[in-house]
Amino acid sequence: MTTLALADVLAIRNRIAEAHQQAAERFRDIFVAGGTPPTAHLELLASALIEHAEGARVHGRPAIVENGLVIPQLANFEVERAPAAIFEYWLIISEISGSAAWRMTRVIVSAAEYDAALRQMKAPQIVRALVGSFLPSVELRDDGTAVLEVTVHARADGERVERRQLFLDTNNEFHFHGRELIAEGAGGIVTGQ
Repeated sequence: MTTLALADVLAIRNRIAEAHQQAAERFRDIFVAGGTPPTAHLELLASALIEHAEGARVHGRPAIVENGLVIPQLANFEVERAPAAIFEYWLIISEISGSAAWRMTRVIVSAAEYDAALRQMKAPQIVRALVGSFLPSVELRDDGTAVLEVTVHARADGERVERRQLFLDTNNEFHFHGRELIAEGAGGIVTGQ
């Protein structure tokens, strides 16, 4: 496993944030009350995420809209098989998919972010006290597949901090591979702290 450098993770986060800002600006420019479909922003976001990405490119459309949902077109993506590119691609696909669970999930990369997540939890219970690193790590395999490990603070369907393992196949699709619980809360999110 190769652990990503904090500087690489922060640069990727910045590119994702810039893409969000660019998509919002473009949406404001094209918005017509009653005439702009609700999915227009997500389509603009998909394009902006690719424009800002360093390790992923797309040939054709990054996503299509079906039944009001934005669906990534994984076959159109070309993903560099490098640790930072795989992490960035996972964030891009997660943003494009935009599920409710993803909107309530935050990637944790430092002890300070972990501490902040614990402070948001109601009655946090530490399940695993020692964590080697919160930074994402990637195992590149000779067959073109990869395993991404990332620490997240998930707030949908209960609140927990976990280390997730995701398998990236040769078709650029991520599959849930496993998780290791690090901490969990007793219920809802504590606000105002």
